Amino acid sequence: MKLAILGPLSRSYEEIRVIEEAAKVFSSTSYFAIPQINVEIRKGNFALTYKNKDLMNYEVIYPRIPRTYKKFGATILSLLQQGGAQLPITPESLVLSHNKFLTLLLLQERDIPVPETYMAVKRETLEHALEKLDYPLVMKLIYGSKGAGVMFADSKQSAVSVMDALERFNEPIFVEEFIKNKGEDVRLYIVGGRVISSMKRVAKEGEMRSNIGIGGVGEKYEPTHEEKRMALKSAKVLEMDICGIDIMHGPNGPVVIEANVNAQFQGLEKADSKNVAGEIVKYLRRQGAFWRS
Repeated sequence: MKLAILGPLSRSYEEIRVIEEAAKVFSSTSYFAIPQINVEIRKGNFALTYKNKDLMNYEVIYPRIPRTYKKFGATILSLLQQGGAQLPITPESLVLSHNKFLTLLLLQERDIPVPETYMAVKRETLEHALEKLDYPLVMKLIYGSKGAGVMFADSKQSAVSVMDALERFNEPIFVEEFIKNKGEDVRLYIVGGRVISSMKRVAKEGEMRSNIGIGGVGEKYEPTHEEKRMALKSAKVLEMDICGIDIMHGPNGPVVIEANVNAQFQGLEKADSKNVAGEIVKYLRRQGAFWRS
């Protein structure tokens, strides 16, 4: 059975680890760099090729598509679905999960607790929200990742300044309530309807963002039943069989703050001592056998 991995030009720790583990259970593994995939439509059919390899010839496909390629990536996934491929994520889930606001909106509609959130493209439209929220408040770029694009405003004046900057650069203004806690959150990694690994992320001193990529520290953590329930329900709502769900605890209980379709797990493997890449590969292999039967 052959596995194809879709990813960025430069392979991250996650892609490298999956390739290592896949070599143990798949007959062959190929890496398709998304910007080098060629889409051909010919004689009433189509092909997805990369260096003379056709994606449609692979039994199992694992997409790791970063936000940079989300539109092209969604097109590729749609074509793969049309060709009969079974995927661990849908084209819709790729687009949704790379938009933080749409993610929270969909989860809230399904009764999953999320932070109180506002969005607009003009500062004047959102100024009323500044009177409703307590300070500090969180301001985000919709497509940020690894903690980048997350800002904090400790007063209405500083919030307005950030809004003016975002408006000038034609960026949507995304305002979120600040969840008061100790600078910690929890990441749960979902594979095939199970929480296979989890960790607590603790922000470094003087920092409110707990992301590992900006200095946060990962610690082994045993999630509660409620956290597992929220994470699994979030993954199901977003139609993602493989993903990371981030949860934060505040005065009113846990809320889902983010869902990651392309979640990193280097910090998880270190903190939890679990072979996350191995679990992903075993799931893909099981599903591949199921899809072929």
